[in-house]
Amino acid sequence: MFYISKITPFFFLLAFTDLFFASFSKALGFDYLFVGIAGVFGFILNTIIGAAYQIIPNSQQEKLKNEKLQIFVFIAAALSSFFIFLKNYPIASLFTLTAVVLFTFHVLPAIKDIKPVTIKFLTVSLVYMNIGALFFCMAFIPVDWLPSIPYQLAVHTITAGVMLNAIIGVELAWIPMLLMHSLNIKYARIVFWIMQAGILVLLLGFSILQYKVVAAGAVVIIAGLLVFFWIVIESVRKSTHKEIPFVIKFFISGHIFLIAGILSGAHIAGSGNLSTVPVHIDFMVFGFAGMTIAGAMFHLLPRIVWNMIHIKKAQEGKKIPNVFNILKKNEAMLSFYVMIAGVFLMAISNFSELHTVKYTTALVFIIGLLLFFRALFYRLYQLYTL
Repeated sequence: MFYISKITPFFFLLAFTDLFFASFSKALGFDYLFVGIAGVFGFILNTIIGAAYQIIPNSQQEKLKNEKLQIFVFIAAALSSFFIFLKNYPIASLFTLTAVVLFTFHVLPAIKDIKPVTIKFLTVSLVYMNIGALFFCMAFIPVDWLPSIPYQLAVHTITAGVMLNAIIGVELAWIPMLLMHSLNIKYARIVFWIMQAGILVLLLGFSILQYKVVAAGAVVIIAGLLVFFWIVIESVRKSTHKEIPFVIKFFISGHIFLIAGILSGAHIAGSGNLSTVPVHIDFMVFGFAGMTIAGAMFHLLPRIVWNMIHIKKAQEGKKIPNVFNILKKNEAMLSFYVMIAGVFLMAISNFSELHTVKYTTALVFIIGLLLFFRALFYRLYQLYTL
């Protein structure tokens, strides 16, 4: 790697903590507003900031200047998560906006070439990140001279504008690379423009609270995803690998939940039946974001830690351990299956009136998270301390 971000592992740990508390809160029967905000402005946003600190400088072959600034970004993000846990959303939103603005000023000078399609996705994601953070403030801090922003718009600016762009953009680079297959640039660009059109229509619908417009935007996004799936299928079909890498299995499962989440959201928008909102949150936050980000962490974090170990051991003149002898595929896949089961069970449990059922199903997902923690964070800690 050209650049090693030492702050990324801390952002990933913070994001894991956010997701753990969101799922634990769901088990305790907290309102879905808290679960949604903790999942979106905590787990999702912190993951993307942490990953971008590693991905953007490397993709541009540019080192970040004033590296100490990322410490302040992390502190602001951690304080935001802390106040979200306290349900103090106005203060949390101010720290979120602070973290995002500082992060933008830190990484923006490193972006020199926006021609690669992945950088296009990440740049648009960065724009939406600032808009979403501002909307978060405007939704929970009423100001007389500013228009009122519905919190749904703030949340979906992050999920659609930031998360979709970041994940699709990065996967267009990673999946062909992992399968040793070249990316179809023409179709990748088509995905980019279809997704941007769909996201704009979706957010317009939320801004004017016209849910039929939201549903129309969801249909356009699904069209873009179908083209993306075709690119993935072609990469898998033409791959020389005997088995699909387990990281890609995380990605694929996440996108299955994404389709389910978009369809459930379109149903809510078209019917006005808000009772299925928790199902939509389960599919989007725990399913799509949870599974996809888990795969991304399995791909990115071992490479970061190994490079840090490489430098440390080389300076000490010691033998450099192999990261793949530390990470165990069977542990990763066990967390994969348990997390998938947890998402499905949580979604189904929303139709039950028994709180014990909801508690038990959320507990399954939490067990999956703990298995994931052991398979990734604990094993990498063992590697680092060898």
